[in-house]
Formats: sequence, structure tokens, C-alpha cells
Amino acid sequence: MGVDPMSVQILREAWERLALGERLALATLVGTRGSTPQKVGARVLVRGDGGSLGTLGGGAVEAEAVREAARRVGRGDAVLREYTLATGTDEWGLACGGTMVAFIEPLEESALGWLRAVMDAASGGEPLAVVTVLEGAQAGVRLLVREQGTSGGLPDAALESQALEVGRRVLAQERPELASVAGTRVYAEGFAPAPALVIVGAGHVGKALATLGKFLELRVTVIDDRPEYATAARFPEADEVIAAPVGRALERVRVTARTAIVVAMRNHDLDYEGTAAALRTPARYVGLIGSRRKAILVSERLLAEGAAAERVRALRSPIGLDIGATTPPEIALAILGEWLMLRQGGAGKPLQLDEALLAKAAARAEAGRADR
Repeated sequence: MGVDPMSVQILREAWERLALGERLALATLVGTRGSTPQKVGARVLVRGDGGSLGTLGGGAVEAEAVREAARRVGRGDAVLREYTLATGTDEWGLACGGTMVAFIEPLEESALGWLRAVMDAASGGEPLAVVTVLEGAQAGVRLLVREQGTSGGLPDAALESQALEVGRRVLAQERPELASVAGTRVYAEGFAPAPALVIVGAGHVGKALATLGKFLELRVTVIDDRPEYATAARFPEADEVIAAPVGRALERVRVTARTAIVVAMRNHDLDYEGTAAALRTPARYVGLIGSRRKAILVSERLLAEGAAAERVRALRSPIGLDIGATTPPEIALAILGEWLMLRQGGAGKPLQLDEALLAKAAARAEAGRADR
């Protein structure tokens, strides 16, 4: 996950207004249980007059959160509030509501530092996890966690050590987390530039990947050793097109853990070269298009030539979800669907109603017809 662009926009607005001397309050959805209208990370920025930007999902709960936040503009401590939308289950055995956990805090000049760090991370800087203490005298204190270190700090050594672990986990998993550490609840959220897709191979599948990747608002880079294929004219949707040998080209591309590298070259030797180079980067998602036989042969060669076993084990090959894809656009959909599933913690299973619920619906329909 990426972070919701609206959430980043709200934090940017907060930074700009605070820099002008305005006092504000912020309500952040840090946890949910059951069915809720918004996901964790949703925010509302509130002014003293009650005006707001953003949403926690609307309705009475949001109205109450906005009122609570407005009362804390320029005064008051941060608070953690739980709002119950509904209780119990409906006649289908499904939850008919849920619980939203919101952290509501006044924002003043002291917040400019962490807000600026968030802006820098979201705009292309080093990925950042912000770990916020939600309870007790230190509610609202933040620890900023980066891959290369931390800033800010928590007053309790045990709390800081465990909060650091949560922050690093959020950076790795790309999902926010509400956790209890050292007897205190904390909320950790990651901020980083948009995920990047590096396509090694400018053939038909590479073209489909670039088109779909741009539609998904990814930063797209295309690499191929053939200058006549790796052109801006052929890939107008790409942010960068590099015509160079794969290994050398990958050294020129900024690759982070959030980058996906898909290898789709035109023969086994080039596929091996591209895969070996990709596995030397920090990208967590590296995939190779091809048959199971190709995957076995490339994996065997990688291991024989000294590639780290854990990296070879993580290689997605054959790549993509099993959706019966055959055409280049379908293959691209299967690949990016798999990457999205892994990044966002999806199960990759159908969402349709199970047989028990369908049987109950059929029985109720039949009873309704009989009553008429």
C-alpha cells in the first residue's frame, strides 16, 4: 500500500496551514473491526470553526469525530475514541456494522517536523514509517523510522525498541498497523513514493504491462537491449525507456523494496541475465515470464552460479495469478494482480457468496413466492 493519495493531500494541507500559523486538529482512523465505510489511514483535518477536509466515511460517526476534533483545536490533549456503527449480526449471520478507532489530536507548530518528513517521503524521498503513541501521557509523540535509521524519539527505551520493530515491519509489509507494545497502543503508517514497475523486455507483454501499469498510477520503466524496440514512441506511457544491456541498465534505475521487476526477454540466456540482475536489487517482487520448465532451469542456474537461495526462492516464476491468461493484456493483468495481492495482503480467492448463503437466499425466495 500504498498510502491513500487523499490522506497525503490532507497532511500536506495541514503542513501548509500550520506553516501559516493556523491551529488545527486531525482525526485519523487507526483501527477497524467488522464492516466500516473507510479503511485504516483515512483522515479528517478540522479547523476551529468546524470546517473540515477529508472523510472517515460520513454519517453520525464522522460528525461526532469532527466535533471532537474541533473542540481540541488550540487546546486539549490527544484522545483515542471508539465509535460503534452497529452491533450483532443480521438474519444472514453477517456482521451488520463495525467499530472505528479514531485518534484525535490537536496540531500546532510542533507537528511541522513530522509532517515535512511525510511530504518528503511521499514526494520521492526515502520511505518512512511514522509510529504514533496513542495512549497515556505521551499520546501524540512520534518515532520516525527509516530503512537507514530513526529520528524523533520515545521517552521509554522498551517502548521505543518495540515501536521501532513495528515501524520496520510496516515499511516491509506496506500496510498500516495498530499494535500494542510495552503495554501501550501505537499506530504505524508508511509513506513512500508511488510503487515502481520495471519491465525488462520491450515485446508484446512488456507493452501490455506498461499500459496497465500506467493506468494503475505506477512509475513505469522499460528496459531492452534493442534500440529499435526501447523507444519513447513505442512506450509513450513509460516514465523512462532505456536501450542498453539489461545488467547495465538496471544499475541506472533506482530500485527499492517497493519496486516490481518483471523479466520478459526473448530467449533463455537473456531471461537468465535479466533475472540474475533483478535478484541483485532490493526489489521484493521479481518475476520471470515462462513455463515451469524455464523456471526450473533458470533457478538451477542461478543457484549454481552463487545466487542467494532465499532470493531464488522468492522469485515469482511462473509469474502471475492463475486466471487462464493467454493474450499479452491478460498476462499483464495476471502479473500485476499478483503483485497487488502480495502488497496489500489479499488472498487471491473469489469473493462470491458461499453455498450456504445462496441456499438460504433460495429458500427465502421460495417461501416468499409461496406466501403470495
